Amino acid sequence: MSLSLQRIFPALSEPTLRRYLTGQVVSVLGSWTQNVTLNLVVYHLSGSGAVLALLNFLLYGPQLVIAPIAGARISSHNARRTTLAVLYASLAVACSLAVLSAFGVLTLPLILAHAIVIGVLTSIESPARQVLLVSCLEDAALLPNAVAMNTMVYNVGRMVGPTIAAVLYPTLGPPVAFATYAVALCVMAWCVRSMVIQPRMTKKGDSRGGLRAAFAYILDDPFTAKYLSILACMGLFAGSYQTLVPLIADRVFHDAATFTGVFFAAAGVGSLSAAVILSSAIGSMMTQRYLSVAPWIAGVALAVLALAGHAALTAFAFFALGFSLTFSATSTNATIQRRCPDSVRGALVGMYGMAYNGTMPFGYLLVGAVSEALGVQGAFGAMAVVLGASLTLLTVLHRVKAAH
Repeated sequence: MSLSLQRIFPALSEPTLRRYLTGQVVSVLGSWTQNVTLNLVVYHLSGSGAVLALLNFLLYGPQLVIAPIAGARISSHNARRTTLAVLYASLAVACSLAVLSAFGVLTLPLILAHAIVIGVLTSIESPARQVLLVSCLEDAALLPNAVAMNTMVYNVGRMVGPTIAAVLYPTLGPPVAFATYAVALCVMAWCVRSMVIQPRMTKKGDSRGGLRAAFAYILDDPFTAKYLSILACMGLFAGSYQTLVPLIADRVFHDAATFTGVFFAAAGVGSLSAAVILSSAIGSMMTQRYLSVAPWIAGVALAVLALAGHAALTAFAFFALGFSLTFSATSTNATIQRRCPDSVRGALVGMYGMAYNGTMPFGYLLVGAVSEALGVQGAFGAMAVVLGASLTLLTVLHRVKAAH
């Protein structure tokens, strides 16, 4: 590993973290390949947007409930064991999808049943991998940088994974796409098994009652209480923008095929840019200076999209929206993990997943309904107004609480 690269991304100086991130990038690419393939198969079988919405709700919705409960039971002592168990279960699901698809018996009910299992496994895996990431660090000061690098890897997977699915699905078929994820899971499992876990000064019993202790910690810690609430609002009223991208491309710019890709790419580049900045040596300084501003950038971007009429300005608004969402989510996650005691880390990571990723599926349904009533630009306008009002209210409540 070159010294110049280590100066830019300090966490890469640790061999165990490099091994984790190697497995992570492969598995994230595979995960997005599988989920996008499921969307393509469902659309091919049903031709229904409602069924697609149901599929994605099942894939991501369980995080709202299961992630904090699972996180409360995960600590540095069992994070690797839990991660491996989820990886092996996910491998069985991927193999099942590949076999059923190869024999031509993968029906809609079977896909939705698999989606429920995938959603549950993802809800357990997310806090387990976050705690595992922290547990492998030799230098605890690198935690914010490591969390940001993990987010960067996720965003690379989010940008590249759908492209892989788009190539594999029409050329080699769904069985190969599902098998690709199975291979990726094997790579991640090998990386996890070979990681060196650093001993932590906690007892195994400390994680009991973690969910209750995490709630108490949130109530006592103003930063965590404020920014988890902000993330929940952003997940509902900003993160759900993806549902509207094909609509604005078609109804405003009258070229769905071209502008859907352009706008998604712009948001992806914005998201990746935020992750790269936060992964670098200046990440902590950027968090301290701009975390309070980033959620408002999302509100402004949504307002610009509500008045969209110029393609370049619209693409820039999507860039700003992607940047704001990733900057806010990653900075909040890294700061919470840096500040919190190890005994409540798993539960807090689960609550972070509940607040951000868990609210998005409900945002998809809400935004879809609003767009039917107000039109796509009206929906963006409503999102901007509600997000702005929510941020204002949370800011006022935080200041009132601090004054007392």
